[in-house]
Amino acid sequence: MLKKNRHSVLLDQRKSIGFISIPEELLLGLLRYLNDARAPIDKEIIAILDRLLDLERIGPDEIDEPLNELNRDLRRYQFRPWLSPHYDADWHTIRWGVIWYSGRPGRDPMQVGEALDTIFDLARAGQLNRLRRCARCRNWLYAKSRHQNYCSTKCQQKQFTQSDRFKEHRRAYMRDRYRRLFPKTSKASRRRRRR
Repeated sequence: MLKKNRHSVLLDQRKSIGFISIPEELLLGLLRYLNDARAPIDKEIIAILDRLLDLERIGPDEIDEPLNELNRDLRRYQFRPWLSPHYDADWHTIRWGVIWYSGRPGRDPMQVGEALDTIFDLARAGQLNRLRRCARCRNWLYAKSRHQNYCSTKCQQKQFTQSDRFKEHRRAYMRDRYRRLFPKTSKASRRRRRR
């Protein structure tokens, strides 16, 4: 669970808050953000994500030290709540959200903050392990199924065509196809022609 005490972000995995819904456009925005990361602050967010993913693989006996270290690093990311009116046709409502500050001038804090907030929402929902890197191109993806390891069919097929199993299959297929298409050019017929 994510705790927000004294305007800093702390992660505490011992408590759970239930179901959290994350809009698809936010997930797509996060994937774009992670895949286009060039600035040092963006790479820090990716490092935090990698550390969070590593925490999910650590046993309960070994988690205290990495968790404390991560919380120490997260303290510099600050936020403040904000309210804004939202007007529908005949209805007026107040919505609230969080504005994140990275503490770095000249940088759009919403990009960094939204990325962190979405990552923490995924962690709260128990879906952080579905955020992973493509096994082929190393781009980030959100796995729709547990066994999805590639960002696209193109990457999946490219990876498969590089495997030894596929190469052997392809050699056998082409050998048989060549023999069927050009039966007179087999080794036996070439030997006969030489005589």
